[in-house]
Amino acid sequence: MGERLDDRAHPGIEGGESAAEPFRQLGRRKAYEEVADQIRERIFSAAVKTGERLPTERELSAQFGVSRVVVREAVRALELSGLVSVKKGAKGGIFIARDHQRPITDSIGNLLARGEARLADLFEVRMLIEPYAAGRVAKIGTAKDFAALTALVGRADAEHCCGASIRGLNIDLHRQIIRMSGNPVLAAVGETVLTMLYDRLKPVESRGPSGVALGLHKQLLLAFRKRDAAAARAIMAKDIASLGKRFELLDAKGKSSRKKE
Repeated sequence: MGERLDDRAHPGIEGGESAAEPFRQLGRRKAYEEVADQIRERIFSAAVKTGERLPTERELSAQFGVSRVVVREAVRALELSGLVSVKKGAKGGIFIARDHQRPITDSIGNLLARGEARLADLFEVRMLIEPYAAGRVAKIGTAKDFAALTALVGRADAEHCCGASIRGLNIDLHRQIIRMSGNPVLAAVGETVLTMLYDRLKPVESRGPSGVALGLHKQLLLAFRKRDAAAARAIMAKDIASLGKRFELLDAKGKSSRKKE
């Protein structure tokens, strides 16, 4: 593993399009690190776009002058960092991804698993991020943004009336608001926290709290359309606080079970 290939075959045409410009031959660092660095550099310079397919494993092996094992190791490192995704099948391949939250998700997940963080901590982060985001959307949101949020709330309202769970739709509304605030760093952290909370709260019955959240979301839409940033921040804070109080019991149960072990 890590050895360069002196005799390189001509790149094959194994399904999918390749980047027009070939990658550079490698120097003297660990081969897989150099391969990963060059691909990462190509992604960050926007020479390749999200969703674009990279050359095949065989083609990359030939371009870099390394074994396919080295390429596989480099791709795995990039996949763990959320920069590429590997899909199987006839239409599969190595694709540029934008899962920038993945390393953050892993870190927070480890803290929760070790008991060093609690659900209350995730709600606290939400309280720091989302009221600010709501205030920003009230100021800079577009008519298109408001129309998208209105459609989402309308769909949640209809499904709630039919007795369906709308927690996923409510979470999606919060996710959209964070994105619309225009800060990609804030979005990466905020969306990660939302996703992790959603995954952990799936087993808990949510019709009552979801109905309360739906009413607050309707108020939030009015605040957005009035460009009332202060009201938007206050409503968002109330929404997060009301849900956080309900799920404080989950932390308490978790502590209790750990003491018994």
